[in-house]
Amino acid sequence: MRTFLQKQPLLSSLFVNIGLFLLTYTLFYSRFGTTDDIEMQMVLSGKMVLQTPSAYLRYSHIWVGEILSSLYTFFPAVSWYTYCLVSAHFVGMTMLLYSILKLNNTPFRLMTYIALFALGEVVLLQELQFTSASLVLQIGGIALLYWSFGQAKINKKSVLIAATAMLWASMIRWESFGLAVVLGLPLLLLIIGQQPQKKLLKIAICLSIIGSAWLSNKWHYHVHNQHEDWATFHQYKHLGAGQAILDFHNPNYEWTASTADDYFYKVGWEYGDLQLFKHWFFADSSVYGYAQFEALKYTFGDCPLPTDYRNQKIWDFFIDYPLDDYVYHGFLVLLLCLVFLGGNRWQYSTLLAIAVMILLLLASLFVYTHLPPRVSYGMGFYMMCLAALFFDYNTVMQRQTKTWTLVLIGFLAISSLKKATKSSAEVATQTQYATQALDSLQAQPNQLYIGGGDYYLMPLITPFRSMSDSIFEGFNMLDFGHLSNTPTHYQQLANFGIDNIHTTAIDDSTIYLIHRPESSFLSWYADFVRRHYDKSIELELVRKEEELDVAVYRMVSIIETDKN
Repeated sequence: MRTFLQKQPLLSSLFVNIGLFLLTYTLFYSRFGTTDDIEMQMVLSGKMVLQTPSAYLRYSHIWVGEILSSLYTFFPAVSWYTYCLVSAHFVGMTMLLYSILKLNNTPFRLMTYIALFALGEVVLLQELQFTSASLVLQIGGIALLYWSFGQAKINKKSVLIAATAMLWASMIRWESFGLAVVLGLPLLLLIIGQQPQKKLLKIAICLSIIGSAWLSNKWHYHVHNQHEDWATFHQYKHLGAGQAILDFHNPNYEWTASTADDYFYKVGWEYGDLQLFKHWFFADSSVYGYAQFEALKYTFGDCPLPTDYRNQKIWDFFIDYPLDDYVYHGFLVLLLCLVFLGGNRWQYSTLLAIAVMILLLLASLFVYTHLPPRVSYGMGFYMMCLAALFFDYNTVMQRQTKTWTLVLIGFLAISSLKKATKSSAEVATQTQYATQALDSLQAQPNQLYIGGGDYYLMPLITPFRSMSDSIFEGFNMLDFGHLSNTPTHYQQLANFGIDNIHTTAIDDSTIYLIHRPESSFLSWYADFVRRHYDKSIELELVRKEEELDVAVYRMVSIIETDKN
């Protein structure tokens, strides 16, 4: 085995990861980590949102969209978006293992990698998400650059592969590329500083990768901004005022009907508009448009976080707040690496600095903005990958020490796999109920279903389910959430001959609303239409799915009301 690892590190990396990926998807059901991924799958495939595949995505690069939408056009039965994310994971993990074996190709390091795969990568593969897929691909590229820069002669093929992978990852999600650059910079500076040869060339290579990614990102926005509606959307996306309400939970945006201040009145909102927006409602550009959110940012710009709030958040993060296990696992595994690492003081200092940087980054996100699991898990997984890259022993270390190290990591992996097993069972159950519910609706092409991905589409659209499945034929989902602030929303309305969903007189059998039963959203939405359009909505309960906590309502009528 050791001979094969030494002679064929690339084949070893490919075979090991093929086996691990197949085993993961054989044992566990998978799902998408966010509704963003579901929406991009629907847009690319031309199902449930648009009538034809589209390359315009909210987060990923236009080139990725063009390739995937073309593949959906010619081969609609294949879940191309899913395979794009899985391929990013596979290439990233293969580059990582190859780098590990090239640095020190021992069976122990291979076993360590497999244990860490079970500890970290399994959970990422089970909940596919474009942010984490981009980050894993970046990690593999950074590891491959680290090994290549450490050679007496730069391995041109490895550098080219790493650069291509990192450019691809930046197109999956640009923000993940920026995060990876920050995290990977200390590691690459370490190896560049330790090697006397061609330091300027290595620095130039790193700068060229960053520059190429930046130029491709600018080209993406150039193409998108040719469409006036997309240009407005990108302005809104980078504004951040809406996130302060929905994600950041900024205390300055907390408001009650009896509050005397007039911040929201200044932008034309009433209390009901705020409450509806807290339900992730975007579906009216005249109320939730760029002008309103720009005014929100300006209006609240002079309101710093209260000192008591900030101090409490700091206390929660460092004392009370229980970080998810995988973040603790990341720190613990990196600590083991520092204990058993047979390196020099620069390696110790670099890894310790990265750990401190990650801790402070997570803390700042938690205290001042928003710390989603996909970011905190990515940071923990990055530390695990660093440990796998650097795990080494001096020859004086006893064999029992190696064994107990693997046992400890194995226990952590078992804990992670237990969580994955439970999540897999939940996915299987929810998918079964969602499929039965959709079948029972007997949707027709002229019917429009209004609802959010959290309530219906998450358990229904799983990664490897074909979007050409007959179950999706005739089912048109109009999202009032994430997707409704993009031009795609209005293009879908145009396909139904609807200018404004809140004002158009409708056939009493064509529009349905899917939401949690007896949710406050229903009353907030009816009040919204009454206040802004002087119309009254009547809803009739069609069916109720207790297992999914979902109900389907038929819009019986939208009628004019007395404006007085």
